[in-house]
Amino acid sequence: MPDAFILRSMRIALISPYSIGPRRGNITTVSRISYLLHQAGAEVLVLPADVFSATEMERQLIPFAPQLIHGFHAHYCGGLTRRLAERFSIPFVLTITGSDVHNAQLRDHPDTVRALGDAGAVICFHNSEAAELVRSFPQTAKKITVIAQSVEKLTVAAAENFGIAEGSFVLLLPAAFRPVKQIEFPLMTLKPLASQLPALTLVIAGGIIDQDYAATIRILLSDTPNAVWLGEIPREQMGALYVRADVVLNCSHSESMSNTLLEAMALGRPVLASDIPGNRALIRHGETGLLYNDETSFLENVASLFENTELRANLGRHAEEFIRTSFSPQAEVAEHLHLYQSLTAT
Repeated sequence: MPDAFILRSMRIALISPYSIGPRRGNITTVSRISYLLHQAGAEVLVLPADVFSATEMERQLIPFAPQLIHGFHAHYCGGLTRRLAERFSIPFVLTITGSDVHNAQLRDHPDTVRALGDAGAVICFHNSEAAELVRSFPQTAKKITVIAQSVEKLTVAAAENFGIAEGSFVLLLPAAFRPVKQIEFPLMTLKPLASQLPALTLVIAGGIIDQDYAATIRILLSDTPNAVWLGEIPREQMGALYVRADVVLNCSHSESMSNTLLEAMALGRPVLASDIPGNRALIRHGETGLLYNDETSFLENVASLFENTELRANLGRHAEEFIRTSFSPQAEVAEHLHLYQSLTAT
């Protein structure tokens, strides 16, 4: 662990793209890292771009006198982070959080390109994401650091049924309404099973980010008898919702590293997820969860999980052990602090 005196004198500003509205991965990630840095003894100032203008951020940074600025999302916060770091003549770090790599329009934007080029370091959550970044930006190869996300194990204060019928076999999809989450996939794929497996219930939990997309999903929900949308669940109740679920889903077409999968697995829940690099970083198929690559394999895996209690128990147990031993908060914060110190050392 870094020297205590160095930590007490280290001042880090975090630039977050979001802090209000429906909960999403960036909010969870920045909140966790801020907390861990505080716990380690560093001084931290979090400046959300959806709350403060660049001028207001600069005004707060003057008395704080940061030694380094860390921006999350190379497109949404990259240009702002770069300009603020330039203004204070200090280094800056960028964390790749998903759409800044997977969305070509955001990835290739001049602000993204310049920010990645000028950053002192770029953090990726797993090796396959780092490789994808290098394919698009070869100049980042020597400045990438891979730091896996950790997870805050959510508390389960009391058992709740969330209005779900007793005896339901619950497939939980925790996802805010936006196209990348592919909420339509399980709705449409599971619909034919409503008469065959009446106990099977798809439960969707998340707020609305994309109104047009939400309108489409609402239409599908109105015609899908075995599905329900709970809206956004307060974070203090999410632990109980994960525990109520028999299986937790991730159906995204791209992910950096899913906080919801981390949370579910940390609570020992069996997971079924789309076979994409970000999900493969967490799921060893048949050991810590299951992966699907089309409608057929999705339905086959759902059937196996529905029928096999022992399979669900084994997957959940191995998932919890894997997350506990491989994605610790202590390792995550130590690696961040080591990187910060390497960039600020004189």
